[in-house]
Amino acid sequence: MDEKEEEVEEEIERCEVGIESLDNLLRGGIPRGNVVLLAGSSGTGKTALGQEFLFRGAKMGEKGTYISLTEPISKIIRNLKRFSYYDKNLIGTDVKIVDLGVESKIVAGRNPTSQEILRVIRKEVEKMGAKRVVIDSITAICQYIEDHSEMRKFIFRLSDSLAVMDCTALLISEIPPQQLKYSMFGVEEFISDGIILLGEYEHQNSLERTLQVVKMRGIEHSRAKRSMLITKDGIVLMPMISE
Repeated sequence: MDEKEEEVEEEIERCEVGIESLDNLLRGGIPRGNVVLLAGSSGTGKTALGQEFLFRGAKMGEKGTYISLTEPISKIIRNLKRFSYYDKNLIGTDVKIVDLGVESKIVAGRNPTSQEILRVIRKEVEKMGAKRVVIDSITAICQYIEDHSEMRKFIFRLSDSLAVMDCTALLISEIPPQQLKYSMFGVEEFISDGIILLGEYEHQNSLERTLQVVKMRGIEHSRAKRSMLITKDGIVLMPMISE
């Protein structure tokens, strides 16, 4: 990379994830305003990474909004309490947890339109003044949008809305285990600015978690696969055991 390329890269403002080993892979963090697909199968640590991203950000002065369609708020908070970075005093003031099922009337037996879902997300992010957003999960939302072209439009509109509000976002994408794909519907990854893939492999009769930054527009980054540990103090990345 020549001097001109280095100068261009330095001008890109970064959003530090707050997980040192991941920020190192990203050479300083996610480009601010990027919408990143956080893909993985069940149990690979998607929710844990997304929540740590918000709480680390809140402690750096950036408010965050967590949009959930998979768990009620009470269960989310109960699971958060085991981590040292969790601070109950941040809930509601610096980190807002939103049950999208309740807010968009999904639980009332009527599937909302994509416009209604987008309206709720915009409203909650604007009310909070959030600079970090996690949507858990984009897969669950897309299940309510049957047409693939409408899914594409929805994700485009969502990305545009978050960009206007200067938000950096993680969209959690649920994928089948042991398959080389980044989304359930095959449209999400082409619209996202980045892809972080969480996986697993068997080692000594145990499933070990992995993380790999597959794509991140606008910056040079490492694509090395790392072992991922979820500890009480948060996520730690290390070289693969085989290395």
